[in-house]
Parts: sequence; structure tokens; C-alpha cells
Amino acid sequence: MSASFTRPRIAVSNTVFKSGPLFISSKGIGWKSWKKRWFILTRTSLVFFKNDPSALPQRGSEVNLTLGGIDLNNSGSVVVREDKKLLTVLFPDGRDGRAFTLKAETSEDLYEWKTALENALAQAPNAALVMGQNGIFRNDTADSTEGSFYQWNKRPIKSMVVGRPILLALEDIDGGPSFLEKALRFIEKHGSKVEGILRQAADVEEVDRRVQEYETGKTEFGSDEDAHVVGDCVKHVLRELPSSPVPASCCTALLEAYKIDRKEARVNAMRAAILDTFPEPNRRLLQRILKMMHTVSLHTSENRMTQSAVAACMAPLLLRPLLAGECELEDDFDDNRDNSAQLLAAANAANNAQAIIATLLEEYDSIFDVSFSLFCLEVSF
Repeated sequence: MSASFTRPRIAVSNTVFKSGPLFISSKGIGWKSWKKRWFILTRTSLVFFKNDPSALPQRGSEVNLTLGGIDLNNSGSVVVREDKKLLTVLFPDGRDGRAFTLKAETSEDLYEWKTALENALAQAPNAALVMGQNGIFRNDTADSTEGSFYQWNKRPIKSMVVGRPILLALEDIDGGPSFLEKALRFIEKHGSKVEGILRQAADVEEVDRRVQEYETGKTEFGSDEDAHVVGDCVKHVLRELPSSPVPASCCTALLEAYKIDRKEARVNAMRAAILDTFPEPNRRLLQRILKMMHTVSLHTSENRMTQSAVAACMAPLLLRPLLAGECELEDDFDDNRDNSAQLLAAANAANNAQAIIATLLEEYDSIFDVSFSLFCLEVSF
């Protein structure tokens, strides 16, 4: 795929535009009044906590987890109703659009939040790239009509690490690296030469313990930590993402590109599929995971993990829809639904998934080259 490039604009970091208290509507959950919560606004999201997350926790208090929020795109607008100090964020995307109403404590707060939201929306991701993706902590079955954040998000998040949306997989709301990003960096720096990395399983209890330690304050990975535990932490986080790192439509696009016989044309088609069909957050996540895998595969003589072996370990986590039968596969198996046919179809899907990821690893440098990065930078705005 060819494209002409102008001087790239500098990417906007996930700067906090504003943080502070707002009230959430009590509609739909039985409360008789509005509930006060602490909100943090960035260019990609507006999320809220029970209390100010920057405040020092009291001894014996519960972990101040993210309760919910919305993901932003540049189609949004802000409307205020000054007499009731109400602030409504409107999005035209989706079947009926989305509208979320909050309440400020004072008129001064109301207009400060309005200005901050308008600034954030002006720098938010392009609506065309994120439309149709899961919102932050959104329940996919929730109605997208006007109401409270709790109507949109009826299930509060239980972990600071597990179950995060794609938008927050690599980056925390303050712009800092997430648990997953830190784990990937650890593997690249300290685990890439460890024999059997990503293949050798760690004790499940040790993985759970490390996640819990992170949530209670041990937020950095030490150089002496067990690389297999950290590797399984990466797998655990990917496995528990609320949606597939590679959506079904993108899996299908990669699969169609992979079927092309001529190698050069196949690689170009796979590159084009990633550029043209992937939403920005999914594209960033896939590229980041592949970067770690590529680093591991560069040390085959020490870790005994070939590109094919690394691909076999990670493909089921990255290409979920393909293995779940959500992509059309051409095969010669009789569609009689007996066990043997199902097993053969499953094996065929697994082989295709592994082959696709192996190809992305083998051609990593040519697919994710400088022009790819420049293109992604341009379309992010």
C-alpha cells in the first residue's frame, strides 16, 4: 500500500485535562439522589473513582478501583443546563447515539468541566476509527440512550489489571505505562533469553499473587522476578480482555491476505489489512505484543523459542475469533457436525492462526516500518 506523507504531527500524550468531583445520575439503580464521584478526563476517556485516586489511602481502606467511564471520540459535543448545573456529553455514533449527563457542584465547576471536555474532545481519537468498539467498561447489552454512567456500565470493574478495555490495555488513564506494558518491557529486557519463555507455564497461584501485589502497591517488575510468571501475567491479561485484541472483521481481513500465494503480495496485503481495517487501539495493541514476540524470537539459540513456537503460544490469545469459528474458513471437511469434522476444523483454524502470526513475526520489520508508523500517526487525529 502506498501513500504520500506530509510532516507528521506530534502525537498528543494522554494528558489529564481535568480531575475533580462530579455527581452521577441515580437513574436505573435505585438510588434516591445523585452520587458524588471523582472524575479524571484525558483525550481518550472520562473515567471515575469512588474517591480521589491520588490521595493517600487510609490504613485498612479498600483499593480505590476505577468504577467506570466512557471512551471519547472527536464526534462528541457538550451541552450545559446552567439552572440545574447539568453537563451532557453527546455522541452521534451508534444506532441512536449516546448521551451522558453529569452534575457539577457549582456554576464555576460546570463551565470549567465544559471547557475541559471540549478541549479533550477536540484532541480525541477520530470517530471513524473507534466507532463500534467497546466503550470503556461498557456492557455490550446496555441501551445507548440518555442516562447515567451506571446504566451504561452496570458491572463495576473488579481489578486494576484484569478486564481492562482495549483502550487502556497499554496505558493508564494518567498516561503512564499499564501493568501489561510494564510486563512486556520486563520480558524484552530480562526474559527474552530465558529458555521456554512464553511456552513454559508458571504456577497459577503465583500469577494471581503477582497481580494482587501490583494492585496493592508493587507496581514495578524487578530484574530478579521469575520471567515465566511475568510471561503468564501477559497471557492472563490478554485472555481476560473484554474483547479480542484482533476483532473478527480484522481476523477475516488478515486471513484473506494470508491466502495470497505470492509472498511479496501476501505481506503487502497483510500490512494493508492492519492499516485499513484495524481500529487504532487494536492496531497499537497488536503491534506492541508482536514487538515483544519479535524480541523473544531474536534469541532462539538461547531461549529455544523459534518464531513458529512463539506464534503457537500467542496466536490463540490474539486471534480469538478465528479459533472461535467466527471467520469463514475454506476447508474440505464434510459439514456433518460430527466430532471428527469439528476437530479437523478446529485444527485447521489453529494452524491458520499460527501461520498468520508467524508471518507477522517473520515480516515484522517490513510490515511495521517507518512509513507504517507515520501513517498511524496521521490517522490518529
